[in-house]
Amino acid sequence: MKKENIIFTIVLSIVFLLLIGTLIGIYIKVNEEKPVRVTTSEDGSFSSNFIKMSNDKIGKTNYMISPYSVEMALSMLRDGTSTKTREELDKVVPERTIKTLSVEGKVNIANAIFIKEIYQNDLVLDYKDNLKKKYQAEIIVDKFTNPDKINDWVNKETNKMIPKILNQIPDSFVLGLANAIAMEETWLSPFECESTKKDEFTKIDNTKEKKLFMNKTFDDSISYFENEDSKGIIMPYNAYNPETGKEAELFDEENEQLEFIAILPNDINTYISNFTLDTLKDIKENKKEADDLLEITVSIPKFEYEYDFKKLKETLIDMGIESVFSPNDADLSGMLNNHPEAYVDEAIHKTYIKVEEKGTKAAAITYFGVKDSAMPIGETEYINIKFDKPFVYLIKDVDSNEILFFGVVYDPKWDENNSCE
Repeated sequence: MKKENIIFTIVLSIVFLLLIGTLIGIYIKVNEEKPVRVTTSEDGSFSSNFIKMSNDKIGKTNYMISPYSVEMALSMLRDGTSTKTREELDKVVPERTIKTLSVEGKVNIANAIFIKEIYQNDLVLDYKDNLKKKYQAEIIVDKFTNPDKINDWVNKETNKMIPKILNQIPDSFVLGLANAIAMEETWLSPFECESTKKDEFTKIDNTKEKKLFMNKTFDDSISYFENEDSKGIIMPYNAYNPETGKEAELFDEENEQLEFIAILPNDINTYISNFTLDTLKDIKENKKEADDLLEITVSIPKFEYEYDFKKLKETLIDMGIESVFSPNDADLSGMLNNHPEAYVDEAIHKTYIKVEEKGTKAAAITYFGVKDSAMPIGETEYINIKFDKPFVYLIKDVDSNEILFFGVVYDPKWDENNSCE
């Protein structure tokens, strides 16, 4: 073969390889923008039960919990248990199926298992494979002489809204399981800064305080509902057009992904005690969408707070999950070999929420540490709703009805040094 032909062949091969590399890079970049695959449940019993039992233990303080995050972490834990421990978890936590959650954009859902280096070979291979395939969980191996690696993961996956969860690692630490969820979404129709003004908010003890309220009259991009025990609003966040991959310019229920529901109950404790998935169904059936014939004026306080649910373990025990927390009764043999006395010692659930003119930021982390030892045509209707007393709110995925966050505002907290942008 002539020298010129050899050189030409080599050059052509290099160009071909570069082209293939470029195409692979483009494919990876495009696929990174797709929605995250997570596990979802058709059975909403855990969410409603967890909300009710948590509320009974919390008292009259601002709080937010993430039923979705707790259930995801419990599902990972459940898949590594056996015998009595597995039976208990099966009764409380429904089996979840792999599904692509409809949310896109600025929503992050992540799972991880942190295993001490000296025990990595004790992790049951089938369990490890299940964590990767079913939950897309990171497997993080380290000496774990301190909690820095776990806290760094939490900080990263909650978009720095929850910087840390652990102060130290116990000497008997074997592994930890964690689910993190974070969102930063803008309203489809934001509030205007100049309309935010101070107004009276009546607290649970009937005392009144001046708080910053966001105010707006909507003729689209919002829904109103009212029934015998409550009234409220449904506000959509910016949806994404699956054809363009960009934010939708107009409200489109088919593309709607996340929604914020604020509820003014007649009796807040009774309402939460009776909360079920039928509550959400009733809201959907009774909603009226703002349009040319329905204007909805909303006045709702800005608020921001973080919450550390210190009674997660106690709540789960009351729900029927007991043996997994007992060094004598826990059976984690589906997760670990050579650790018959391993049990869950730490159960941590922390959240953060910020609701303001442009949208919402929210995050949650759940961690388990394992030790060894809708309107007819007619005249225009006008509705006014003012959230000037304790109210309930939730953020849910429209398609699956998964409740990502659930909270109560008894006293709107806002640092007035934070200016509206």
